[in-house]
Amino acid sequence: MVTKSNFKDIPVKLDLELKKRIESFISSGEHRFTYPSVKNFVDKAVLKLLKEVKKDE
Repeated sequence: MVTKSNFKDIPVKLDLELKKRIESFISSGEHRFTYPSVKNFVDKAVLKLLKEVKKDE
């Protein structure tokens, strides 16, 4: 269940090495169309992880 948060979007800093790895991944092949930005990749990855964790509970 997603609830509305009273918090505004707060920027989150990524580890530099992680950011470089994400940029490398999303700039290759078909990934560049699926993930147009680092933020988009992180959003989709986190949502997928949360769905998997909820399913396993």
